[in-house]
Amino acid sequence: MNESMSGPENVLLDRYFSELLNKGEFAGAAEILSPDFVFFGPSISDGLGRDGFMRYIEEMRAAFSNKQFTELERIVEGNRAAVRFRMTGTQDGQYRGLPALGGSIDVEGCDLILVRSGKIAEVRAYFDLVAVIQKLLVPAPVRLFGELMGHLWAR
Repeated sequence: MNESMSGPENVLLDRYFSELLNKGEFAGAAEILSPDFVFFGPSISDGLGRDGFMRYIEEMRAAFSNKQFTELERIVEGNRAAVRFRMTGTQDGQYRGLPALGGSIDVEGCDLILVRSGKIAEVRAYFDLVAVIQKLLVPAPVRLFGELMGHLWAR
């Protein structure tokens, strides 16, 4: 089926980022995500259904209370969209056994989104998970030293 993304479906993408990701508000999730919704991410290769995705976002927002997604670019073709984003936040809560270390993340990524029957049916999120882990686990002075050495010995 080759649907075309309309104005209301673009608003749907806005609501996905604003309500679900940035605010963690799930009251309108059934209006945004299809019942058979599936989410794939760098650490989620098997996919999460709608309820699992909402739990995942709740965990992320508990660990990064100020986490924000800023849309940088949107390309729409038919019923598919590619949204380039910037993800920022500070780890001020426990995440998957990792205590709050106060590390900040600032990374770009891209969501590939499929809309079907007026709702988001699939999201495939791509971002540099290794860079995020390094920013959380490697102390700032060590990171700065590494960056300095990289600049001094750049080819």
